[in-house]
Amino acid sequence: MAEANHIGEVNPAYENVLSGGGEVLKIETPEGKSGVLLAALQKAYPAAGLEKVGEDHIGASIGREIELNALLAVGVSMLTILIYIAFRFEFGFGVGAMVSTLHDILMTIGIFVLTGHQFSAPMVAAILCIAGYSINETVVVFDRIREELKLNPTGTLRDVVNSAINKVFARTIMTASTTFLAALSLYVFGSGVLRDISFTFLVGIVTSTFSAIFIASQIFYWWHKGDRKHVEAHADVAPKYEWTGASKASR
Repeated sequence: MAEANHIGEVNPAYENVLSGGGEVLKIETPEGKSGVLLAALQKAYPAAGLEKVGEDHIGASIGREIELNALLAVGVSMLTILIYIAFRFEFGFGVGAMVSTLHDILMTIGIFVLTGHQFSAPMVAAILCIAGYSINETVVVFDRIREELKLNPTGTLRDVVNSAINKVFARTIMTASTTFLAALSLYVFGSGVLRDISFTFLVGIVTSTFSAIFIASQIFYWWHKGDRKHVEAHADVAPKYEWTGASKASR
């Protein structure tokens, strides 16, 4: 019907009304084409009793504003991640975290657009949530690497990184799996914007899990040129104190 009336691309979606008033058909059309499509639908399906309950306009200026806000939000988040991880761990860890998070954001946006979804303001919030999830998974791996540097003072940096990844691999997969199932339920039973957000989460969880294991640590290793001494020269990996227990077991 859209092709017959020369309307262009049309994206229909059913949304459940929270107050229990049934379903609402939401149709996205090119600017200025909604009235033509509604008239065609009412003429083709008079028994359906279709009525217009609302109309939203997103013009080119609003689209550019969303794009600029998205770029600004991503840029600020990348800088914040770099500063936080650099202070929390070490600058090489910060570079690895920033690269892996940027990978997750770009992959999520790319797959989202390639699958025919429309980028909108709620997607900016979803992308930032993915960045937060990604940095959480990356910090777990980095914390284990720092711990391995203390527990294995004679091992090479390659051995330390491999050992850390092996020890957190099962935990990372289990966390990703449970989070993925929660997002999948929202995608299956949701609709409209909720369905788009949950789809973003599904893609982001997969990319974040991949980058936390196969990108962040490798960038950290490359930054320090595979030299453990280079890491120890730029970070405090040795305990600053000696713990003395008060129980008999510590003697």
